Amino acid sequence: MKPSGEQTGNATRRGESRSARVYGRAARSIEGIGASFGITALRISIGTIFLWFGVPKLFPGASPAEALVVETVAKLTFGIIEGTVASVLTGALETLIGALLISGRARSLTIMILLGHMAGTFTPLLILPKETWESFCVGTLEGQYILKNLVIVAAALTLAGHAKSRSRPAPDENPTMRDPDHRLVSVKAPAEPLAPAYAEASRAPHTTASPRPAAQGHGNGPGTARIIGLRPHRHQDGP
Repeated sequence: MKPSGEQTGNATRRGESRSARVYGRAARSIEGIGASFGITALRISIGTIFLWFGVPKLFPGASPAEALVVETVAKLTFGIIEGTVASVLTGALETLIGALLISGRARSLTIMILLGHMAGTFTPLLILPKETWESFCVGTLEGQYILKNLVIVAAALTLAGHAKSRSRPAPDENPTMRDPDHRLVSVKAPAEPLAPAYAEASRAPHTTASPRPAAQGHGNGPGTARIIGLRPHRHQDGP
């Protein structure tokens, strides 16, 4: 017996609902892992890349980017630093950045050094166009090697923003602000308005408020109501 159209539709809806639940669980799991370990994984992965690219430069002939590094550093320093010294210094800088990122120490200083180094790595796109560009907006292998540093810059800015958000103090319950004379003054919430009866009594001329004895109800039990009123007193002229 062939299933009816209604049975087929119910089976399809059950399958879609099951797929939606699986997708929701997977998405929540990934989001939870990202919230817990995403920043740490980003920091360690960038540090690993710097170590991976920096350590070979410490050994002459070991890095495929050595020729590009040497030529770039020589042009930027007007020939003061060149040859193996240029490659070794660049490798030492990248190794230091990688080790600091992995260890998590001196994050702000590390990110500033990293961004300064990244600024230098983009200069071959301008000073060595033949080596970095195949044609308009089409990079050579060396050019693509440099352009991927855009991702590292974005990741460094993300780490810097996360560090700032963690170091931001909690909001003060009694905030302060500066007045025009540059003095710190306390900012407090406005006082609550007076009750209508007291506000009216305070505005009445030559009238003072004094408590009137409580009206006695029938009995002194817990259900007895006590009413407090206001009795005006006018000042008399003369002695």
